[in-house]
Amino acid sequence: MEFTYKEIQEILTQKHDIADASRTAFRGRIQHMQRLGFPTGVNTGKGKRVSYTWRELLLLALAFEYLEIGSTPDRTIAEIIKIEEMLLAGVSRVILAAENNDGSEQSKHFLFVELSALLTLKAEDSWHQQCKILSFGDIKQILSSEGDDAYRSPYAIIDLRQFLGGIFTSVLNVCGLNNQIIATDIKAWASRQLAVAL
Repeated sequence: MEFTYKEIQEILTQKHDIADASRTAFRGRIQHMQRLGFPTGVNTGKGKRVSYTWRELLLLALAFEYLEIGSTPDRTIAEIIKIEEMLLAGVSRVILAAENNDGSEQSKHFLFVELSALLTLKAEDSWHQQCKILSFGDIKQILSSEGDDAYRSPYAIIDLRQFLGGIFTSVLNVCGLNNQIIATDIKAWASRQLAVAL
């Protein structure tokens, strides 16, 4: 499945419930990310038509999710680019696991995100270049009095089921496709993504 820039913009606008009066400002945020070269591979220059895939949509959507929880554009883009393969593999596992989810506490679907605004100023070897997808049981351990010291503040936790649900709903509304077409396509994309990651 491919998306136009206009569709990407509208999907993200709907996902984040942007007011009509603020659409221009929101479009400016998307364009700012493009000027920073994000997502990689789609900045072909002015006047050239670009097709976006699930990869670009999900990367942009995750970037805006990071912004929603207080990250800066520079820090967001730096981290996502560093861990892109791990991040997309993790999201792909959540997509493919959704139909087999038994609701147990061990089902991994929470993305653990460090929010250090100073990350890009630190030496790269001190960056935590891991994509942590956690279960509810993992989160209970973090929040317990014996919490795991490996998970230190500042951080945020994103429920990838809710994130993906919001994206899929917005894609349905914007692109006018039925649920089955989108589900089949995103599962095929996720399977290809995992095959490449292995």
